Amino acid sequence: MKTIYIKILTIALLLVSIQGCEDPLQEEVYSVLGPTNFFLSAEDAESMLNSAYASDQRRSSRDYLLLSELTTDILIERGGGLRRDAQLIEDFTWNPTHSFLDGQWGRDYTAIYRSNLIIDRVPEIDMNEDRKQEIIAEARFIRASNYFYLFDIFGPVPLITSSELEIEARPTRAGREEIIAFIENELQAVSEILPVEARNYGRANKGIALSLLTKFYLNNKKWQQAAETAQMVIDLNKYSLFTAGSRDALFDIENEENEEFIYIRPNLPIPGLSTTYLAHAAPPSYQFKYPPRGNYAAQYQLLDGFVNSFHPEDQRKAVIIQEYMDVNGNLIELGPDNSRSFKFGEDPSGVGVHMGNDFPIIRYADILLSRAEALNEISGPTDEAISLINEVREVAGVPALLLSDFNTKEELRDHILDERAWEFFTEELRRQDLIRHGKFIELANERGKNAFDYHVLFPIPQNEIDRNPNLEQNPGY
Repeated sequence: MKTIYIKILTIALLLVSIQGCEDPLQEEVYSVLGPTNFFLSAEDAESMLNSAYASDQRRSSRDYLLLSELTTDILIERGGGLRRDAQLIEDFTWNPTHSFLDGQWGRDYTAIYRSNLIIDRVPEIDMNEDRKQEIIAEARFIRASNYFYLFDIFGPVPLITSSELEIEARPTRAGREEIIAFIENELQAVSEILPVEARNYGRANKGIALSLLTKFYLNNKKWQQAAETAQMVIDLNKYSLFTAGSRDALFDIENEENEEFIYIRPNLPIPGLSTTYLAHAAPPSYQFKYPPRGNYAAQYQLLDGFVNSFHPEDQRKAVIIQEYMDVNGNLIELGPDNSRSFKFGEDPSGVGVHMGNDFPIIRYADILLSRAEALNEISGPTDEAISLINEVREVAGVPALLLSDFNTKEELRDHILDERAWEFFTEELRRQDLIRHGKFIELANERGKNAFDYHVLFPIPQNEIDRNPNLEQNPGY
């Protein structure tokens, strides 16, 4: 299946290069394949959809991971050229000029523009009608998912739904309820159009749309809708928890196309299409199984408070290393606040620092725990909520919970937050979870950070404010 994806990304990157070059020769090519005369055939529509996927799926796993976990009680970064930017995130001293924010804004709005272009132009193409509607629905999903992440990072942003926006236009930020309604309505609508089985690996389908909608409802504390939509995902009978090995085997590259991974970010062991996560997690002189390999001076390290919180029998901890063998055969103890997450381990086909491990954006375990959380917020501890949590705990090898273990909604809420940390560390979810549970600022202050309520959102990039004076900055910045 990854061979298909290589072809998809190759075409997509060719389109990106055609549209992105600035020398006179390339400008001439752009005039031949411009938006006004490119959408003539079904092949044109498929090619531009591939380009939109390329923008969407190349969201920087490094930058978004650090925004999502350096701000929490799980991760720190030490050393290397990344240190300065990472320290600003870790210390809650970021500002509107931070490079991570520019990168996230630019990638998301590029994907939105390409999606809008498809939505605007594909209806005019003479092609198979069913496939036409699927292409438009996939583009609408890509657009909604990018607004999901923009809203997560920045709050309400300009809501651009047309590729015909004039260059001179200076859109203002949408209202909070307007953008929430837009994302919800789009994901609801496309879930009715997209097939249960995706056309290709990594493409949008019904389950992915419903799963992202579940998470959006959850993050916005729409508990009833979150519970109902999670049940819709469960009722598809398409997804299940991984049981083909120990829990840590879920993330082995040979197991990545499994029924637990619902929504993924595909990677290939090719520069520009790869993940370099392991090069940040592997400690100095780590003895890789498939050398030659590289690792960066910038190191991702886990905090002891988190590492020591696991149950002794929890298989999920098996991907965390606290000691390692170096290239000289020496056993090295990593020491305080220096454990490493090897959740995304070595790819035998990897080249240097470039690995092809796919990244799970939403797993079936998340849907089960999301429904459990929503049910608890609606009715407090119930047999069903405990049963859903126990499904996840059972495959992790830890003892089952009892309903009698929890006397109040607050007690079960706190446990679910812990359960989610054990299950989803290194998966870009901790910041969202802490914000939803009202713990984000509190725990940052406990770690000695000078964090304030406004830090639940990052600032609009200064470059965007300079280009568009109608953009109002987030409070506090």
